[in-house]
Amino acid sequence: MKNAYTTPADFWQERDFGAKISATFEFIGVHWRPLGKCLVYFVLPVALLAGIGLGIFTNSAFQSVFSHRGFSARSNNPFQFLNFSWLGLGAGGMLLGVFLLTGTLYAYVRARLRLPAAEPVTPAVVWAELRARLGRVAQAIGLALVVGLLVAGLVSLVFLGAVGTGKGGSIGAMAFAGILLPIAYLFLIYAAVALSLYLPVLWFEELSVLASVGRCFQLIRGRWWATWGLVVVVSILQSMLSVVFSLPSYVLTASQFLGLAGLGTDVLALVAQSIYLVGLTFTYCLPLLALCFQYFHLAEQKEGIGTSLLVSQLGQPAPTAQSGHYQPDEEGEY
Repeated sequence: MKNAYTTPADFWQERDFGAKISATFEFIGVHWRPLGKCLVYFVLPVALLAGIGLGIFTNSAFQSVFSHRGFSARSNNPFQFLNFSWLGLGAGGMLLGVFLLTGTLYAYVRARLRLPAAEPVTPAVVWAELRARLGRVAQAIGLALVVGLLVAGLVSLVFLGAVGTGKGGSIGAMAFAGILLPIAYLFLIYAAVALSLYLPVLWFEELSVLASVGRCFQLIRGRWWATWGLVVVVSILQSMLSVVFSLPSYVLTASQFLGLAGLGTDVLALVAQSIYLVGLTFTYCLPLLALCFQYFHLAEQKEGIGTSLLVSQLGQPAPTAQSGHYQPDEEGEY
């Protein structure tokens, strides 16, 4: 029988590399209707808002670059016609969209883990889960920004120190800076892969914001390369799918470059950017879900949560499954 992803044991499983990718697409195939409804409620309006901002901004940018008025005799500044408030709207909408997408997706999975198999996940249930954890997620984002700024500052200091010692410092100082900089970058790469599990840990475990960081490094110990490979492969798949939604933007850019009349309007640019951002937002579910299943896999390997759930269900009657979970050639449960 096809996995319905309606019980906790369906999620807390050990899966090999290919099974994690398959589970990502299987989950979308099973839950695309209720999950898509939640995404339309909570994510689509923000994605459209970001598309409006970026669409108007990019269209004014192309017009100022490709038209004669951007380089007129009165001004040599090609950016005089740009309205950066639209860029701010687009960038802010994209950031808020990623925040809401991540929260909606993981809130849906969390609700699916908590509810009985026969009870559907509705936008109201997802909103209840999302609202209950907005504070923790906001704290995590704030912590990430602070740590990111501190790390960027330290790396910049090391880099500037390496440049400074290269101009007139001692050989020892140059060697020290030359060794410290690659080590810092390697550690950042290692930490970035480990912390890719941070949001699943924050959503599915009752840990504090700081304790979730240590939990990520505990889970990934001995499984760093597998996690890195999963992130790379699924990100490539997501990028390939998102290219389809960027085709209208490419067509408009080419038409403006060639000077074709009638294709440089704000309306068309707005529509093209909206299609691209909506598609990009929804396809971003793939890496988020893949990391979700990687978290379940690692937690099951180390703690056997799914096995314990199956053992606890021995001797209990099988839950009645929804008819939609069966294929036409399947006979159901006995």
